[in-house]
Amino acid sequence: MTLRLPLLLAALLVPAAVLTLVAYSAHVPLSALGVALLTPDPAVFSEIYLHYALVPRLAVAALAGAALALAGVVFQQVLKNPLAEPATLGLLSGAQLGIMAATLLVPALAMWQREAAGLAGGFAALALVGMLASRHGFSPVTLLLCGMIVGFFAGSASVVLALFQHEYLRSVFIWASGSLVQNDFSDAAALAVRLAVCVPLLALLFRPLTVAGLDDASARSLGLSIRTIRLVALSLACILSALVVVRVGVIAFVGLAAPHLATLAGVRSFAGRFVSAPIIGAALLLLADSIVLALSGVIAEVPTGTATAMAGAVLLLVLLRRMPASARAGGSQTLPPAVPAASRQRLVLLLALACLAALTLFSLTSQLHPGGLAAGELIEGRWPRVLASAAAGAMLALAGGLIQAMTGNPLASPEGLGVSSGAGLGITVALFLTGSFSPLLLLGGGAGGAVLAFLFVLAITRKSGHAPGPVLLAGVAIGTFAAALISFILASGDPRAVFVLAWSMGPTYRAAGLTALASLAILLVVLLVLPLMGRWLEILPLGDTTARALGLSPRRSRTLLLALSALLTAAATLITGPLSFIGLIAPHIAASVAPGRALLRIACAAAIGAALMVSADWLGRTLDFPYEIPAGILASFIGGPYFLWLLYRRPA
Repeated sequence: MTLRLPLLLAALLVPAAVLTLVAYSAHVPLSALGVALLTPDPAVFSEIYLHYALVPRLAVAALAGAALALAGVVFQQVLKNPLAEPATLGLLSGAQLGIMAATLLVPALAMWQREAAGLAGGFAALALVGMLASRHGFSPVTLLLCGMIVGFFAGSASVVLALFQHEYLRSVFIWASGSLVQNDFSDAAALAVRLAVCVPLLALLFRPLTVAGLDDASARSLGLSIRTIRLVALSLACILSALVVVRVGVIAFVGLAAPHLATLAGVRSFAGRFVSAPIIGAALLLLADSIVLALSGVIAEVPTGTATAMAGAVLLLVLLRRMPASARAGGSQTLPPAVPAASRQRLVLLLALACLAALTLFSLTSQLHPGGLAAGELIEGRWPRVLASAAAGAMLALAGGLIQAMTGNPLASPEGLGVSSGAGLGITVALFLTGSFSPLLLLGGGAGGAVLAFLFVLAITRKSGHAPGPVLLAGVAIGTFAAALISFILASGDPRAVFVLAWSMGPTYRAAGLTALASLAILLVVLLVLPLMGRWLEILPLGDTTARALGLSPRRSRTLLLALSALLTAAATLITGPLSFIGLIAPHIAASVAPGRALLRIACAAAIGAALMVSADWLGRTLDFPYEIPAGILASFIGGPYFLWLLYRRPA
């Protein structure tokens, strides 16, 4: 053990202690500190606050950080994956979904029932990730990509569940974001008891886990049952993580950061990480929570899970960039070459347009719930949202097709590459900096955020040759960071945050006639310009060398296509919110039913994307009538499983 570990702990704990004292003194005087720790006076608020709120909060932060860090050490050792931890494998979001579903279905849920629901959700998420990644030999990038998409899907499902129970929406979201606010010592005591049970059990597996870190053949030669050891260890780590979610919600990335900080502090062995990582994890979460407490005097208190998600997404990008090329396996996979099938593509395009027209007419005039109204009245009230939905779906599909052509990556999309989240962050920042709701200003901010997000992904993954796995993992990390930063901005208490919160869920019922017509105008202009770029779309997937030999400048072509994709993504994000996965689904459907020339394939994707969003808008206003499920959330709830299915079908 080197001297760097005590120095690291001091660097984490000293600022945490100072910030906590500052936060405490903002509420009550420090003179009450001594007596209130043991025997608080019920008549003195400062002593009550310290004894029943602040001290339990610090205890919960330390225990939860230690539990998540220990789980991260076990995951990384068993899976031999330096980026594995409960959050990146979707376990925390799965546990959250299980708890939320059980709580909303049975409000008077006992705590042991909440814990059972959390364990069921966590194990289900981990099993799904394992099944999806097994086809690819559990490669690091594929495993993490599956985990993060499962986590995203579970988050979308949680939002849909919460929207069906509107009275629980606010409290559920505060808890799910990882709030460490406490009223007594019950959560701290429960976590302490569960750690006291799980840690000795993991300690019994210490030597087998050390051997399991070697290759499987060496472990078997020593008479170890690798499958059994891994199953038991992963189960215990899953239990620890799910129990933390039950008590405090989702606290992401602590299990990723603590083991890596232990390694940077000179702790190389599994034994050293097993002991030191939980201590570092406790210190990390104490520091994060102390920063949140100190900032609560300036802005509304942000859930601690939001703060750790921001820091963890940055850490994930740094670690991804530093991973050796062998660990970043995911090899480059290009789009299939074009085949001469123009007649089939035209037929598919006509059928897609006919389907879009029929869905649009049905959506405008259907009377499943508001019976008795004249068709003219229905059309007058619905045409802005239906037109805006169709335009947004078409724009996302166009952007997805263009990004796939630029990167040669069939899994690329505005959502999967963090471009949509970057656009959402740009829109939010533009709104808060200028205070203007001008559509042109918000569109400019969204386009700038989309461009920056995409350029950041390309810069992070340059060493891997922009292989599909690292590109998508970087995009998901950037999307996580952008979403966490938006949540941080929302916690400022600014009245404009209500607008951003409503918009982030992708509602179309707020679309006005001017918004719909402006979206249609942007779409028509892009469709008129797109044929001029048809040659670029055919040549760029062949590689830069071939493109130059054919007289095309790859840099200039990609720059113009990137700008066009960013504009489309920003305009669509203004309508549907940061995520919908339409930009992934529509191009894939088009490629499967209308392979051939890129230009016609992308046109087919636009028609399919418009039809999908019109359908999502209709379902959103029908399923829970008279309430609405935002079309963007509903589309992402459908798109998440589709993305996982595509990952499962990818060749190993």
